[in-house]
Amino acid sequence: MLQRVFVDADVLAARAPFEWLALLRDETGDWFQLHSTSEVVAESVREWVARDPERREGAAERRCELLATSLDEVLDSSADAAPGHAPGPLGAAASSGSHVLLSSRAGDVAGADELPFEVYTADEFLCLLDDTAATHVRSAAARQYAARQDAGDGDGASNAGLAEALTAAGCPAFAERVSRHLRSR
Repeated sequence: MLQRVFVDADVLAARAPFEWLALLRDETGDWFQLHSTSEVVAESVREWVARDPERREGAAERRCELLATSLDEVLDSSADAAPGHAPGPLGAAASSGSHVLLSSRAGDVAGADELPFEVYTADEFLCLLDDTAATHVRSAAARQYAARQDAGDGDGASNAGLAEALTAAGCPAFAERVSRHLRSR
């Protein structure tokens, strides 16, 4: 069954987790689909730019385009306020038939047990993917490692760099799994 995964702004704004989500979506074929709303995408770009306004000046439009092409579906923001649903990502995830909501604020979701979908952090979801599709994660890790090698990142720095980026973005458990996959190559 195709899993519809609604991605919140905080995950879209973080390069490493979203990059891995998109990479693993491609690697696993049709196991899951990534979607969000136009308002959540816009919020994520604002968060992304706020982290380094000088360096990212003028890059907001390119970031919006990247997210729009990386997500399987960008819903109209009116999904945020669908009748009978809470505003924001919770309402959008519910009204869009999501199976999963990804947010770094997953622990803050009140009444998560009563929601019609699961709520995970990016770290939890990426680890779940590794639990169910370790060969795909291993393959994606090898591709990421090779891409860093091609970009001129030194041999030892590639493995550490991948793990450090994931850890810094709030995915320490998945970072350890990626490191383990790379060590086993």
